[in-house]
Amino acid sequence: MSFAAGRIAGSKIVKGAVVSGLAAVAIGLAAPLSNASHEASWDEGCRGYWYSTSGHGYCYDASDFPDFGYYTGYDCNAQIDTQHYDKLYSGYIGKFDTYECRFKINKTDVHN
Repeated sequence: MSFAAGRIAGSKIVKGAVVSGLAAVAIGLAAPLSNASHEASWDEGCRGYWYSTSGHGYCYDASDFPDFGYYTGYDCNAQIDTQHYDKLYSGYIGKFDTYECRFKINKTDVHN
């Protein structure tokens, strides 16, 4: 490879790296942060969480005695809202029931 050819090839690699780096920065700045919102209070140890388009229920200690049944309502923007029913066991800890809205979710509500 001649000196000129090596220099041209090297400069294209550098330019490619710079463009890739700038593109990654632009995507990072344009992408929304995924901070969760949640209900202010717990209902029998559980409550709803939602992001930009999805939501889920979460329990720290399911205590809806005697049936441990929870309804999770998803308030979607520009589409019909939906509600799911889940039976959990006493003391359940963790995430349950998820739903993805097509455009935007306004709220997720968990109640018994």
